[in-house]
Amino acid sequence: MEYTGLAGVFAREGYRFCQGNPKEVGIYYKYYREGFHVVLSVELSGGYQMTPEQQRIMEERVMSSFYHPQGILSDFPEGFPVYHVEVLTLLVGGGEIGRQLCTQCRNIWQYEPETRRVLIFENQPGDFFGLRQALENEIDQNCEKHVEKGIKEPLKNIIRSMKSGGELPYVTLALVVINVLVYLVMELAGDTTDGFFVAKYGGMYPTALTDRHEWWRLFTAGFIHFGAAHLINNMVILYCMGSRLERVVGHLRFTVIYLMSLLGGSLLSFAMMLFTQDYAVSAGASGAIFGVVGGFLWVVILHRGRLERITTRGLLFMIALTVYYGFTSAGIDNWGHIGGVLTGFVTTVILYHRKYQKY
Repeated sequence: MEYTGLAGVFAREGYRFCQGNPKEVGIYYKYYREGFHVVLSVELSGGYQMTPEQQRIMEERVMSSFYHPQGILSDFPEGFPVYHVEVLTLLVGGGEIGRQLCTQCRNIWQYEPETRRVLIFENQPGDFFGLRQALENEIDQNCEKHVEKGIKEPLKNIIRSMKSGGELPYVTLALVVINVLVYLVMELAGDTTDGFFVAKYGGMYPTALTDRHEWWRLFTAGFIHFGAAHLINNMVILYCMGSRLERVVGHLRFTVIYLMSLLGGSLLSFAMMLFTQDYAVSAGASGAIFGVVGGFLWVVILHRGRLERITTRGLLFMIALTVYYGFTSAGIDNWGHIGGVLTGFVTTVILYHRKYQKY
């Protein structure tokens, strides 16, 4: 294979290699207990083309070659049974042709050697016995050699997307810009750390809704922040989590998830203030951001507990830790966080569906 980086990954994961036919096809295989994990590496960068029918036939031939319950497989002792064979096709390059194959075939990923990205479409398995993590670790190590130290992660992600021709997270970037512009305008007009000032210019305060019926504050409060630190913390998290969720669910669904989470967080915060009679000015994008985290939790669950090195356990731990911190600290609208995460999770369950693939 030309791409020694991939060969190195498979070697470290314990795979053996044999040359396929045609020469653009390589077969990596690893024995486990009573079967094999097999990866068909198909080189499309040099002009070789493969149809969905050819991919299916190739997969069936590999399955029949490795599957021998009677124990007649070459290179293994006579009588050695093989009951299970799991096959993944890894397309190397191919551009749009490769993407079309990924949407039409099963158990197939695409690796872009130019940008060192693994593309896994939502109709494909989220992992293949730990291979995804091994590939991502290799990609990260190579990318670090070409990225100048000290560049922030959000900026690196934008640059990578632009270089690769991939879609930018337009909605996430727009939300960040809107929040920053609103803060700058308000900072020029007064003191954004002053609760009275924030309430005057769009913050959420219960009596403004119950007495003056200014229900629009449920939305405007989500774009107002108490000072620069509050803004920066929220925007960093929004970009890091929002850009990932937007790539997975798409621009429109992400917009709906974000706005519904903002509304859900504001409504629960408003309701709890009325219930406890503990009124306060509430503002900030954290309710909507928690909705993004809740939405990402559902996406990770559908991808068998891991997506882009984020796990279900890690997300649950982050949510629990933040909620605990909110209940034990002053000045944090914890009910807004809870309302946001629940609304984001439920909205994503409704909007985002992914077929489970057995591999």
